[in-house]
Amino acid sequence: MVRAIFFDFYSVWLPDKILELLKDATAYGPEVSGDLTMLVDRYYHGTVGVELLANSFRMKLNRPDVDEYTLKLNESNISPAVVDLMRSLHGHFVKLGVLGNLGSMELELLQQFNKKNQLFEVIVCPLSLKTSAPLVSEEVFNKTLQLIGEAPSSCLAVSGHEGYLKFAGTMGMTPIKFEGMGNLSQTLSQVLAKDLPTYVSPE
Repeated sequence: MVRAIFFDFYSVWLPDKILELLKDATAYGPEVSGDLTMLVDRYYHGTVGVELLANSFRMKLNRPDVDEYTLKLNESNISPAVVDLMRSLHGHFVKLGVLGNLGSMELELLQQFNKKNQLFEVIVCPLSLKTSAPLVSEEVFNKTLQLIGEAPSSCLAVSGHEGYLKFAGTMGMTPIKFEGMGNLSQTLSQVLAKDLPTYVSPE
């Protein structure tokens, strides 16, 4: 039985602008790509802010169109369709959580959003756990399962990132690839319908 569903943040809630910029960095060679990858890792562990991150992308990639406001997020960026889906899932009595890479900006946004909307039981990332471990690690996934209080076999993991999904599967969770809100809604409805008791007519 499905007892909890975890959603990655970028790729599900919002397009992953940071990942797209990292992909662009590969064209500039390993030195630029490596430096920016390490900087993004520091951002997701809370040691650098979004302004420095944006400035570094702008200078190293020669992208004058990238600045702090390119990466800035607010509640208006959150799709109402995502919120509607989350609310509908509560009707199935499943716990919901966010498990993803979040910098201080993303974490604060989700925490404030959750205070008003009460959608998630847990919001977890390496930064919130104060760990140097990466998101895709046993430490982070195990701690998240402890916080939500469910066994991995009772949990779904939704993401658009293959590495995230593959690792979730090795942890015993059921991975679901995000391929658009319509497909996700249909897939989750089918999965949760299997948990409904079968009606047996009285003889």
